[in-house]
Amino acid sequence: MLAIACAPPPEREITVGMTEYAFLPNTIEVATAQRIRIIVRNTGRTEHDFAPDQRGVALGLKHLHLVPGASDSFDWTAPADPTEVRIICTIVGHEGLGMVGKLIVKPR
Repeated sequence: MLAIACAPPPEREITVGMTEYAFLPNTIEVATAQRIRIIVRNTGRTEHDFAPDQRGVALGLKHLHLVPGASDSFDWTAPADPTEVRIICTIVGHEGLGMVGKLIVKPR
């Protein structure tokens, strides 16, 4: 008998747009232990990154590099404890032009 473990489906989908030079929305709020699907779309005219800080990487958030018009997604489960993760675009100069966001994990 073959048993296949499947992750539970996301409780919520969040779409993040990337344009010159902003994340839309620039603040994402989720509840502790909430399973979400993050959909990232580059609606800008240049390449952009969705790059979490080291805490975010350690928590399993993905770094996505997208060309104009591209999109990608990933499922993620927020940690059990409240925290805040900084998101930036690592393309040279974009962070300095304001392409910064945050993901806030709040208690349920």
